[in-house]
Amino acid sequence: MTIDTLRRRLVFVLSFGFARGALFVAPILLANWLPSSVYGAVEWAHATASLFATLVTLGVSGALPLIVINKLSEGTLAGVFAHHIIVSIISFTVIALAWILNANDTLLLTVSMIVVMSLQSLWSLQLKTNGKGEASLILDACLFTLIAITALVSSYLQVDNVKSHIILVVIFYAVCLNAVTARALSKRLHLGEALKYKTTLMVGIPLMLTILVNILVASSGRMAIGILGGVLLTADYAILARAAAVPIVAHQIILVAKFRDLYALPSDKMEKIMLLILSMVLSVVVILWLTSPLISWILGAAFANALKTHSLSGFLILAQAILWSAISLNDTVNARQQTIKKVLPWCGLFIVISIPIAMLWINFIGISLAHFVYVHGALMLLFYLVQVYAMYRAGIRLLKVWTLAAGSFVALIICMCFLHFI
Repeated sequence: MTIDTLRRRLVFVLSFGFARGALFVAPILLANWLPSSVYGAVEWAHATASLFATLVTLGVSGALPLIVINKLSEGTLAGVFAHHIIVSIISFTVIALAWILNANDTLLLTVSMIVVMSLQSLWSLQLKTNGKGEASLILDACLFTLIAITALVSSYLQVDNVKSHIILVVIFYAVCLNAVTARALSKRLHLGEALKYKTTLMVGIPLMLTILVNILVASSGRMAIGILGGVLLTADYAILARAAAVPIVAHQIILVAKFRDLYALPSDKMEKIMLLILSMVLSVVVILWLTSPLISWILGAAFANALKTHSLSGFLILAQAILWSAISLNDTVNARQQTIKKVLPWCGLFIVISIPIAMLWINFIGISLAHFVYVHGALMLLFYLVQVYAMYRAGIRLLKVWTLAAGSFVALIICMCFLHFI
């Protein structure tokens, strides 16, 4: 191994540790520093913004890797940047109107986060595609890191209405990201690059719908529980979900390092990478489950109290990391194989039918954290099986990956419930 290679790997490991550490620690600190009502509102706004950021960007940024590696020759980066500028202008207009009309603080925070998350996702994907994975990781951590710093400074200075200060900081960050995007667009146009947009949109919309469907299943728990149970229940769910996201670090380590390979390598080698990612995620889930009584105090009083009150729910949320990783990997395969249009109708139909039924069922049995987690976990598993079935129909064969993901999740759930109730 050369000195140059060793240096690059060391930089990657250090940047990954810093970025993922910040992304993990910042929400945990917020849960301990902020009142539960404010923390719950921040988490709800973030979850809702992630859904709407995916919707309003129409999946255009998802086509970026295909443009960069010349698999989408009729699309241009100028078109991608221009679309995100338009989204920002509309969002800033909504923010201004909401401010004038003295709208609810949570609405302002949500719309501000939509701008940030759409642009942050765009530039993170651009950096990963260009082989700058460590920089993309640092960028991914910026939003919650800035919010955590704002909360800390406000607490130290004993400032009232910390939510208003958080909103101002998020808006400032959105303006900065928008300025960088506008500059990149200007450079592209100056070099004579055309705003080729139609083809990018045709590829991006199916990607957007796929991501939207998966967010509704795997990543919108904070939004759904906020609607059903309010911000206080959201706070308890969010702190458990944030701690349970630790296994996703294992997913991200390999995904960032092998991002281009998942699009370019032969299918058999791609499957090996997927098996490695899932195996690492599973290993971390099991380790955290077994050691949680010893390490829960590290995450602060908010997490320790939530886990003590909702121990089984916390463990079941932790196990869902396996399905989160598996669903995300399936998305990558569908983008690579361009089978999204064959898979999406099945997944979309499942969501349209299952989510209203799930919401009605939770209301019928009574809203509680445990009931929500049970239903949400079942929904994720069923969605994954539908996704796998649709991919199989589309000609994709990843039987080892699919068996490992579904089998390990079910086995782990059975073990957790058995040990909890004996």
